[in-house]
Amino acid sequence: MANQKNFHYLWLSFLVSSVGDWLYRLALPIIILQRTESPYHAATIFGITFIPWILLSLIGGSLADNYPKKQILILGNTFAIFASLFLIIVLSVTPLNFYLLYAAVFVLASVDPLIHPSFQSIIPEITVSEHFVKTNATVQTIDNTLSIMGPLAGGTIVMLIGGINALWIDMFSFMLAVLILCCLPQQKNTPRSQHIMRKLWLDMIEGARYSYHHRVILSGAMMFLMTNLALNMFEANFIFYMTKVLKYPLVDATLAMAIGGVGSLMASIFAGPVVTRYKAGMLLSSSTILAGLSTLLLLMNTNYLYIGVILGLMSFFGTINVITYFTLRQRTVPKEILGRVISVTRMISYASIPVGSWFGGLLLSWRNSMFIVIMLAGIIRTLAGILARLSPLGKEN
Repeated sequence: MANQKNFHYLWLSFLVSSVGDWLYRLALPIIILQRTESPYHAATIFGITFIPWILLSLIGGSLADNYPKKQILILGNTFAIFASLFLIIVLSVTPLNFYLLYAAVFVLASVDPLIHPSFQSIIPEITVSEHFVKTNATVQTIDNTLSIMGPLAGGTIVMLIGGINALWIDMFSFMLAVLILCCLPQQKNTPRSQHIMRKLWLDMIEGARYSYHHRVILSGAMMFLMTNLALNMFEANFIFYMTKVLKYPLVDATLAMAIGGVGSLMASIFAGPVVTRYKAGMLLSSSTILAGLSTLLLLMNTNYLYIGVILGLMSFFGTINVITYFTLRQRTVPKEILGRVISVTRMISYASIPVGSWFGGLLLSWRNSMFIVIMLAGIIRTLAGILARLSPLGKEN
């Protein structure tokens, strides 16, 4: 029977693996920059981590609908253990083989899109409906708290023990997550589709057709396509900018990231009254424009505390933006097709992340200054908001 104790196992496994993820996010670019001094390779690797979300999201959703979710979560984290070990081995070899490195990063990044739908959809199976709000709030609180504490604590650990040792901790976090997930109750076998690949293809076609004809939802996905292009031109090169260009120690760079995380936490607190008070189209376009203009404020000062405050401002508007769009999508799309529309729109919006990461790193490798990268990112994000205001999305109530 579903009970709150079962959810405790789920959120504890999420917490453990998320802490490991923060170590991974900080350790990998530091290792690459130390080994190569190349912003191009660091930014390219950052972009590669998002490619599986474009390619595998729909498969993850289909797996969640056709197989026991507990097994998927355990197998996914077990696979991540070996993928992490493979990455550590590749990074330990001299000289660095970038083809193997890119492959190892891609394989490890493939776990999340394959198991994330199972994580989201197992909650109704292990807890009762009266606790849905509380359980979802718990997951969001963990995520927002780690966006503040993760950079500072993770950066300190990486600085003290080194990047490779931090990756070992990441690998052990997957092991601990598997042990915790084994405590979840056994599930009944989910009826399996006899032609899962055909079903996946038909689901994708139906979701794509609906998303294309629902011009408000499509306009929102295109807005996020431009937004993610701009955001990741800067974000993928943040560690390089702080530690190599501005010469700040890693702890100052991660402190700026932690301050930036406060913006997301504040947005999640104020989102309820804000989203219900204002029209969705106006709020989405305005928050995107304000996030773009906030990005341009990074050009005015290079003090790490100032940068942290501006990152907080950017993340505040960005989080309001995301919550508004998710709410709009849930309100307007029929429940029976919502999952497929979420997958299709996420694929569209994520498609520009690898491109933005790669392009930002390419500009820096051509000896262009970070000033150019930030300016382009701010202009593109502001333009995305203006175009959204003129699109069907901007007219949505």
